Amino acid sequence: MTGSPEPRAVEIEDKRVSRMKKKALKSLALIFALSAALAVAGCATHQETTQTTYTTSPAYADDTSTPPQTTTTTTTTNDEPDSVVGSVFHAVGTIILFPFRLVGDALGLLV
Repeated sequence: MTGSPEPRAVEIEDKRVSRMKKKALKSLALIFALSAALAVAGCATHQETTQTTYTTSPAYADDTSTPPQTTTTTTTTNDEPDSVVGSVFHAVGTIILFPFRLVGDALGLLV
């Protein structure tokens, strides 16, 4: 019997391969979860620009000596953190709060 491996050796090799497959599957699941978390955090940024225009006209309609004055104010608000550490904490907080927001939205639909 020099051509065929022993049955016990085949069982041990199968168990090793099975363990390696489980570890690889767990590693892939972890990588996928972290990638999804980063994608969600990347989509969480928000920037809002508000433009307000004020026009003042003369006190009397027949007074053409004073042209109307227009003032435009542009305000941009950005809720991104200022530092790398702040953005990491923002991402972690977004990930941790995500399930709570889902439950809160679901309860809000029921009530």
